[in-house]
Amino acid sequence: MGEEIISPEVGFCFMDTNIDCYFIIETFKLARRGEGIVSPNPLVGALVVKDGKIVGRGYHKGKGRPHAESEAILDAGDEAKGATLYISIEPCCHYGETPPCTDLIISSGISKVVAPIKDPNPLVNGKGFKILMDNGIEVVTGILEDRAREQNAFYLKYIRKRMPYVILKAALTLDGKIGDPKRGIYEITGRESLEEVHRFRNRVDAILVGIGTILSDNPSLTVRLVKATHEPYKIVIDPELHTPIDAKIFSERGDIIIATKKEKANKKYTNATIWIFKEKKGIIPVKEILKKAGEFGITSILLEGGSHTFTNFINAGVVDRYLLFYSTSFLGSGVPFLSSPLKRKQLETRVKSLGKDILIEAFNVYRNN
Repeated sequence: MGEEIISPEVGFCFMDTNIDCYFIIETFKLARRGEGIVSPNPLVGALVVKDGKIVGRGYHKGKGRPHAESEAILDAGDEAKGATLYISIEPCCHYGETPPCTDLIISSGISKVVAPIKDPNPLVNGKGFKILMDNGIEVVTGILEDRAREQNAFYLKYIRKRMPYVILKAALTLDGKIGDPKRGIYEITGRESLEEVHRFRNRVDAILVGIGTILSDNPSLTVRLVKATHEPYKIVIDPELHTPIDAKIFSERGDIIIATKKEKANKKYTNATIWIFKEKKGIIPVKEILKKAGEFGITSILLEGGSHTFTNFINAGVVDRYLLFYSTSFLGSGVPFLSSPLKRKQLETRVKSLGKDILIEAFNVYRNN
């Protein structure tokens, strides 16, 4: 058993035990089944456990669908009475498209709730825990908190700032090149890395590229190498409307958004949503694009190129996470990862192998989302 700590701020205990960790990890696994389909809601998994045995399971399957707690409690039936509910985030306590989960938890006879983190939604934000405690239900929180925050990083940033979480993805050679169109070299990494990219595409709400990537690579920007639960928006930053009307993005699945400064874009691209901005210092301000995306309901963006777009987003200080896929090769010539020097930044990193490639996953330690 772990040490029990009473929080004077909220009045519930933080108790870290092996058994609680085990079941919370299982809720994370269930929650992942909702990737790509629950936005703008959080990923949520839930278990009802009685006498050390799982008697009910559930996860959130999409906006307007029953919440994970409801699924798990209904799955448990009468076994819920006197049982423990494990859930990956604080249960809701307000009416939305579904009734408050706290009402069902109380009426079901659940005696204890274990959840790693509060839901920062102003309609919840600790109120769900308080309602449960006021009705005699034990609440334990703080277990595997960092993992819970990472799993719901998109939701946590969006609900606090109304801005999407930004992941910068780049495939690079060891000498920092992302391709060489003059020699027809567009793919840098192997199959395993490409599949990982498509898994991330399937998790996010939108994929964003600059016009340079459209003109040099003519990408589809779709989910193809893994089973798709949805097709993310395709956002193209194209100030001067250079995107060809026969570009692949228009013939493939998924809705298209053109970010431009030209009013006539609506006439040229009748099958796309147009966002019009004013340029500042020769570029469309990155933060204005992200603000518009947040208003549009986009909670996460996978930034896929190219060099100028990468550089502009990093300089704007809006990148939350980096996925840098390195092939064990050199090009010598080609397009560099970044188009100009940057200020030095401190990053936290994780490294793993993908076939013959290396993935460096980096997080901006100065951001608090």
